[in-house]
Amino acid sequence: MAGKSRVLISVGKTNCAEDVAKSLGDIAEVEYVSGDYAAQRSGAHAVIVGGERVDDAYLAVAPQLRIVARFGVGYDAVDVAACTRRRIYVGHTPEVLSGAVADLTWALILGWMRHLPAGDQYTRTEWHKRTPFPFGWDLAGKTLGILGLGRIGAEVAKRGYGFGLRMLYSDVIGRPDMETAYQMRRVDFETLLRESDILTVHVPLQDTATKLLDAAAFRKMKRSALVVNTSRGGVIDQAALAAALTDGVIAGAALDVFEKEPIPPDAPLLKAPHLLVMPHAASATWETRRRMAERCVENVRACLEGRRPPFAVPEQRECTF
Repeated sequence: MAGKSRVLISVGKTNCAEDVAKSLGDIAEVEYVSGDYAAQRSGAHAVIVGGERVDDAYLAVAPQLRIVARFGVGYDAVDVAACTRRRIYVGHTPEVLSGAVADLTWALILGWMRHLPAGDQYTRTEWHKRTPFPFGWDLAGKTLGILGLGRIGAEVAKRGYGFGLRMLYSDVIGRPDMETAYQMRRVDFETLLRESDILTVHVPLQDTATKLLDAAAFRKMKRSALVVNTSRGGVIDQAALAAALTDGVIAGAALDVFEKEPIPPDAPLLKAPHLLVMPHAASATWETRRRMAERCVENVRACLEGRRPPFAVPEQRECTF
């Protein structure tokens, strides 16, 4: 073991399977950690992290750290600037989870539109009484608005094409290829709010996107609109959403992410009507989580071998530590 680097994995064996972790065994000692693992960080050269905050305080007790490998595509919990100042790479796992997140986005849309959770309960407890079951809504002819047409948003659009929807998108970067292939139209944010029957959110959590969907935004939407979020909870003003649902400003919401996670059981949002929720599980398939783990390991191995991680975050595109 002498001379080997030390890698800490805080995402557990379910997410980063032991055989994937052990593939680093030729160059590193690998240890799974949980809870407050500050003591272990003092000797760590690499960490594979989930949603914990990696900031100056975290890094202060990790003087030998060379890479923070984020288990996921979003990395808003990692202070990239603080890492860069210390010549620490930040890696993430783009591309491999786009399909799974897009699939769950559509599961949320269909689940809300066709009352799937209520239908399950009705079948078990009410159907035999012949009580009425509420109608749902067709997708064909509706307008799907996609806020953010990156990798995940594009996968959502590809799946949406087969439903006969009119599709709009808003993004700082135009995608003429997607517009041609999937008959989409790029519009500004205000138009997207105004015209969408279903608004699905796929933007990273940045300063410009924090609480982007607030009370004013909801008031610009159709009263029949559905809001779907599988990106980051902070993109939506959660209190404003709860009020919009309660007051009928919009028709409903389907969410996989929240401002605080896990969301407290007594959170006002959970008491709002016409809400479908999931526990931040968009990437939670066996195949996707394994690919994410493998990508983290690729990033760690490259760094420990003196190479630039292949999936370093965009802010470090020009860095070679």
